[in-house]
Amino acid sequence: MCYLKLMIRKFKEKFIKNKLFYKFYRYLKYKLNYFPSYGATGEDVLINKIFKGKIGFYVDVGALHPVNGSNTYNLYKNGWKGINFDLMNENIKLFRIFRPKDISLNLAVSSKTGFINSYIFDSGSGLNTLEKKWAEKWKKKINKDYKIVKIKKDKLNNLLKKYNCPPNFDLLNVDVEGHEIDVLKGLNLKMFKPQVITIEIHSKKTEDIFKSEVYKYLKKNGYDLFSQYYMTSFFKIKNFEIF
Repeated sequence: MCYLKLMIRKFKEKFIKNKLFYKFYRYLKYKLNYFPSYGATGEDVLINKIFKGKIGFYVDVGALHPVNGSNTYNLYKNGWKGINFDLMNENIKLFRIFRPKDISLNLAVSSKTGFINSYIFDSGSGLNTLEKKWAEKWKKKINKDYKIVKIKKDKLNNLLKKYNCPPNFDLLNVDVEGHEIDVLKGLNLKMFKPQVITIEIHSKKTEDIFKSEVYKYLKKNGYDLFSQYYMTSFFKIKNFEIF
């Protein structure tokens, strides 16, 4: 790659005044600067911009797959480490293969400890949920039944303490199909203060985000909404500087 960049620089110095060559140069420059996105709707592009150049720590709740659709895989490639949670043990096995430096756990993250029913369409489905009403909605929409699997649940706060998560860790990513507020309520935001929280808020209109329970809860706990990518809302703790 370094050799290619050197060749392009020499090419630029010699031929840049020619319009045709200039177009070719811009094409090559674009190809060299291409940033691969693994997130479901490109959220990791913004995440990378926010933390550019930093090596930090993430917590991914509802992680699903270590690469495909992942908001944290680009961070992992750049030297980050973190803790991943998913309802499916098959998915966690993949995390342990493809992201061995992470801690990956087959657990439900909620506001209480104990056991809870999970509603599973299949191991690779992003529609798996802890909320029966969500499962019923998707069952009708995609014309596919789900199976009910009882799974252990715990508070995020307990889990972060157990696995020695840094108190001011960098990113909390939450994608749990309707169970988001329960994840947040299981975390003491005075003990653990993620600098940025990316979380799905299922609102039909952008203005409805400000009426949501998730928005009100995070606002009350010192977080500001600063961006929106499709269904994913980006919050930052008040003293965190972005860009």
